Amino acid sequence: MLLVQAGASGTRPRVEPLPTGPACARTFTIGFVADVAGLRSSVDAAGWRGVGEALHEISCSHADLALPTRPSEYRRLLEAYSRNDLVIAGSFLLTDPVVDVAGANPAPHFLLVDPIVVPPDRPNLMVLSFREDQAAFLAGTLAGMVTKTAVVGGVYGPGSAADRANRAGFEHGAQYVRPGIRVLGAYQPAGGTPYQDPVWGAARARAFSNQQADVVFGAGGTTGQGALRGAAEAGRLCIGAEIEAPNVPTATSCLLGATVKRVDAAIKGAVLDAAAGSWSGGVRTLGVAQAAVGLRLPADPRLTPEIRRRLDVIAGLLAAGSLSTGL
Repeated sequence: MLLVQAGASGTRPRVEPLPTGPACARTFTIGFVADVAGLRSSVDAAGWRGVGEALHEISCSHADLALPTRPSEYRRLLEAYSRNDLVIAGSFLLTDPVVDVAGANPAPHFLLVDPIVVPPDRPNLMVLSFREDQAAFLAGTLAGMVTKTAVVGGVYGPGSAADRANRAGFEHGAQYVRPGIRVLGAYQPAGGTPYQDPVWGAARARAFSNQQADVVFGAGGTTGQGALRGAAEAGRLCIGAEIEAPNVPTATSCLLGATVKRVDAAIKGAVLDAAAGSWSGGVRTLGVAQAAVGLRLPADPRLTPEIRRRLDVIAGLLAAGSLSTGL
């Protein structure tokens, strides 16, 4: 996701406020700092949407959105917003700056969304961590249910913790419903642009198709989107990741579903907790049990009532902690 240089001009960061409620003696204030991709990033966009949904339930509240133009502005903007009650770092790219600013400003609450590596503990810093492995496990079970060749494949980013979680979950899910299934997999190789190589992703999906894989899971930015295109071009079925899949028109014919990470709901809950005075720092791990991750299924006749029923049962087992995803 090397988007850190995007838009690196001399333009000042743009700040967009959400409307303030009625006149109040005390207003709960929020500062939200996106990464340089701004609301083009699905995670940042979902986070800001969650803030807006929370503020509809808090009568006296106000939120500002900062859209940096370069990574060097992250720390300054977080520091500037430290006068607010809650400061949200909307992307893992802000991990180091928000840890430092939270340590230097103990009064406000800070929130970090889905870092790749869990940062050092700060009592005033909440970290939202999502069980992507559980969503990928559901994707794997779906692939295992619908495959006719007993061969499926997964195309991933360059091997980060999230990529490994997706791969482990997908492979274990497929093997759970169909023991003996052959599960192919590949991480994006070094040397390219991480998460932004749809050509390689498409080529990998076509290669898996040539090895008899008839369902392909594409996870990891435009690299995963490329895998969906490659699967569609090869006449295979595909499963996407998060909200990337619906943005791939050429893959709609192959798309059986997409894993989802409900950042908006998680941030809404955290904002409401902070406003209600029930804040607690530390890592908040969110999975199927909290309805924070899951599998989005379209209205598709290929997804029979029996398949949907089995997926519901398996989701319940994951929520209860009765199934291992391999992590």
